[in-house]
Amino acid sequence: MKELGWIPVGFAICVLCGEKALAWAQEGHAAVAAIAEHLISPTTQTKVQELLAEGGDKDLVSVVSWADQVIIAAHDEGPLRGNQEAIEFNQKFPKSGMWHFVNLPLGATSYDEVRSFMTTDDVIHAISRCIQVLESPMPEAEPFTKVQALRLLVHFVGDIHQPLHCGTGFYSFPGTGAPHLITAPGEASGKLNDRGGNLLFYGSNATEQLHALWDRVLVEKVDNSIDYKVLADFLTKSYLPKEMARTPGDYHNWAEAWAIESVSIAALAYRGISFGMADFDTNQHLVRIHITLPTNYLETNRAYAAQQLARAGVHLAQLLDSVGWQ
Repeated sequence: MKELGWIPVGFAICVLCGEKALAWAQEGHAAVAAIAEHLISPTTQTKVQELLAEGGDKDLVSVVSWADQVIIAAHDEGPLRGNQEAIEFNQKFPKSGMWHFVNLPLGATSYDEVRSFMTTDDVIHAISRCIQVLESPMPEAEPFTKVQALRLLVHFVGDIHQPLHCGTGFYSFPGTGAPHLITAPGEASGKLNDRGGNLLFYGSNATEQLHALWDRVLVEKVDNSIDYKVLADFLTKSYLPKEMARTPGDYHNWAEAWAIESVSIAALAYRGISFGMADFDTNQHLVRIHITLPTNYLETNRAYAAQQLARAGVHLAQLLDSVGWQ
């Protein structure tokens, strides 16, 4: 295990804020929104369009990256830089970057066994908060506006289906040798984790890390395109079932089931990875773990990424159809 005396500034922001890299990239999120918009009922479409018009937005695709852009604006960058709404949102919600993910052990099989890993600022609770705002008859009493709730919800449903926004590697570090991956929830508690693959590097380039591979590389690999319309069409034809199974139980709790489902895919994403040296900073914070990916990793996991993107579109449509709009 090696100690590092410095961290690149951009990487440090990600680590210190506890934020994972932005999920599914623009193309993936847009494809999810496009699929959902095609599947929602006419009644829901009317409700959605009313809120979109109120926010000056065109469609679900046009708002799908707002949640990411707000985070970037907090660092005085991106398309919302200087935007008054973004400034006020970031002042009110300085921890909104944590709403995009939840760090759960790869062996999790139920929501109940990982409650101790949850926080009120994780993606599961963020989705619940968005539903609450959309269903509230008194919007002025809510933490954010209904327009913002819709924008956030569309994005977070995509996030929760990105496996590495839910499943995370936890580790023990022997005095010598490679880190030991811990998957059992009972053993993972209190252990250092890799922030959903953000600290797992398979190359010397700063972007050659597992989380970024799932966010962008695999998305483009799905249809060998960077056009969300092409991706949405491919997913619709190849991955959407003829009959859409509805998530069991109360829709207010669907995010809990989706998170555990994503963890099961994350466990597959870690399968076959070889772990090498771990690097720490001067304060003994984990900075990176060097890994080697198995042969044909991209081809093996391409279908899982496509499956999750398609599921996100279906689940988003079903959730929007279920919300008791006020």
